Order: sequence, then structure tokens, then C-alpha cells
Amino acid sequence: MRFVKAIAVAAILATSASAAMASPFDAMGSVQSLDDANYATVLKVNAGEARSLAIDVDMAALHQRIKNNPVISRSIQEQGFTVDQIVGIDSSDGGAGVTLYAL
Repeated sequence: MRFVKAIAVAAILATSASAAMASPFDAMGSVQSLDDANYATVLKVNAGEARSLAIDVDMAALHQRIKNNPVISRSIQEQGFTVDQIVGIDSSDGGAGVTLYAL
């Protein structure tokens, strides 16, 4: 019985840890990284993913920072998207580049 309880506790801890890491990006630091970014990759997401991404990001601040960086704005347009379609962000290249998520 103790063995079963130990396995159950381990399963709960593993599930909690994976849920905490489930977010595909760090929105807090990522929005500021738009100021220095010099390239962007835009990935298309579905409506469910967009709702999840929008929870972590102030859309008005995100769109304004994109508009303030002409290199990123141009990159988004070259990939066939508009600034208004952007719903999330991730920066994992030390700030040189960002991944933007578009609906």
C-alpha cells in the first residue's frame, strides 16, 4: 500500500512539474526583447492556442513594441502576417531574435 501511495505522489509531482513547464514562452521578458530584436519568426496558431497565449501577454503593449521596431514589423509583413494577428511571443536567442505567434 505504501508503494502505491509513493507512486501516486510521484505521478502528481511529475504532472504538476510538466504543467508548470507547459507554457511555450516566457512572456514577461519576451516583450521587452522586441526593442533589441533584429529578426522574427512567425508561427501560426489555432484559436485555442491563441486564447492560451493571450492570457500571458498584454496585447496592446506587444503590438506597440512591434510597431516601434521597424525591422520586426517588416519581417512580420514579409512572412504574410499583420501586427494585429500577433497573439504571443517567445524570445530564446538571447534577444537577437523572437518567435511570434499569429492567429
